[in-house]
Amino acid sequence: PVYNSHHSVGRARYITSNDPRGYLPVWEYSLKDQPMMMDMDDGFVLWTSICKALGKSKADITRMIESDPELQQPNRLRRVKGGFLRVQGTWIPHSNAKALARKIAWEIKDDLVPFFG
Repeated sequence: PVYNSHHSVGRARYITSNDPRGYLPVWEYSLKDQPMMMDMDDGFVLWTSICKALGKSKADITRMIESDPELQQPNRLRRVKGGFLRVQGTWIPHSNAKALARKIAWEIKDDLVPFFG
């Protein structure tokens, strides 16, 4: 993560049965009451929380994911259901999250600096 004075980025580890590791080690900070998270091991980003911070609906999230052909490839999308509410949602690779954020997240671009520079 890129550290700045606007957000305090911390580390956390959430137990989950949805991951082969049995837990998710993440970098995290809060934005508009949403937990911004990035997996410390593989860089996957919790895309759902970015969309919620923008006021997007679940249908909007699905449309955005389906509009990116690269995310339709195997192992490019991770959906976490159950367990800790904070980690539930759609996780996508850092490069895809950054590209999608450039398209739709202009209004919170400064708040995404910790993960996207």
